[in-house]
Amino acid sequence: MFFYLNLKYTLIIWISSFLLIFSQSDSLSLHKEGVLLEEVVLESFQLRMQDQRDYLLLKRKVLKVYPYVDSIGVLLSEADLSINSFNKKRKTRRYIRRFQKKIMNRFANNISNLTRQEGVILSKLIHREFNITAYDLIASYRGVVHAFFWQRISRLYEGNLKSTYSPDYNREDFYIEHILNQELKE
Repeated sequence: MFFYLNLKYTLIIWISSFLLIFSQSDSLSLHKEGVLLEEVVLESFQLRMQDQRDYLLLKRKVLKVYPYVDSIGVLLSEADLSINSFNKKRKTRRYIRRFQKKIMNRFANNISNLTRQEGVILSKLIHREFNITAYDLIASYRGVVHAFFWQRISRLYEGNLKSTYSPDYNREDFYIEHILNQELKE
């Protein structure tokens, strides 16, 4: 009887290891074919006190900067209507220069009072709203030389006019999107 039980358990262990070996070979063959899954990181949804403080500061900054994005949209639509009416490139350039001076006089004090982080948020919101970076926006209206100049200035202050908005990959952008969705609903 003892021999029979021992043989029974040996047979069970042998069959289970046999199945385990073949199940691993299937997963290895799938791996060789190129089926890979992305890494998933599970994190706690509880916010620490520092995270809550950072979120509230970010919310304040986003709400401070967002009206500028609306103003930029209105100004760009006004500029585009006027530019389309011009026949000659010279008149267009002259109008854009005057328009830039008008914008600078109107917003210079407010924009110069923004912090570096608020400037970065403004650049990201411009990309979110118009689907074009601030650098490309400047380049399309004023030219690549002016865009390069302003990019160099922004890099001196640790900003970036070429920054993009991607809430799927950037945690800060995700929070910005959440803040905007929450505030625009109200």
